[in-house]
Amino acid sequence: MKKIFLNLILIIILATSAAFAADNNLNAVILEGSSNGYNVILRTDKVANIKKNVLDDGTLLLNLKNISTALNMDTKYINTADINNIVIENAGNNDVNIYIQGKDVADADIIFDTPAAEPVVVKDGISIQQIGWIAAAFVIFMAAAGSFRKSVEKDVKNTYISDLTEREIKMYKEYKSDILTSAKIDNKLKKQILEREKALLQQKPKTIRSLQKMSCR
Repeated sequence: MKKIFLNLILIIILATSAAFAADNNLNAVILEGSSNGYNVILRTDKVANIKKNVLDDGTLLLNLKNISTALNMDTKYINTADINNIVIENAGNNDVNIYIQGKDVADADIIFDTPAAEPVVVKDGISIQQIGWIAAAFVIFMAAAGSFRKSVEKDVKNTYISDLTEREIKMYKEYKSDILTSAKIDNKLKKQILEREKALLQQKPKTIRSLQKMSCR
């Protein structure tokens, strides 16, 4: 049972680790025009979970999770003649929304620029680095789940063996008791038969003369 509780604690820690992530700040948003379109460069302390949406009016909406804006956050435009504006909004619950209005901005590439790593390009709303972390977390979770399942199966097996052993001991005791009882009954019957045979022998005449006397009577 102790192993089961330890495995449950490990699974809970893995499932809730995202809620206790270290602080992450958005320090700058840089919109850069290029020959291939636009790059939205997000300067953060570390890569954050991001969701990319395009609104009905063509506005690009970027929703960042578990992050907050820095007090001295900066916004820059580079080669962006067709961009109207950028609006950055603290949405609460450590969420930040970035609205970008402009021609063809919906196809912009999203890039995280962090101090401790090379720039990370986001693909389909999730970064390559995040995919690696998710894969690692999934492997750990599956290993913990497998260990938990084996612990449960082992406990069930041990319980079954224990119950089976107790049942076999009980059956053996009952069988032994039946044998002893049967033996006592047989022994008693044998004694009764011997006593009857002995009584009959005592009543038989010892000689022919005694038999004749008994017949004359």
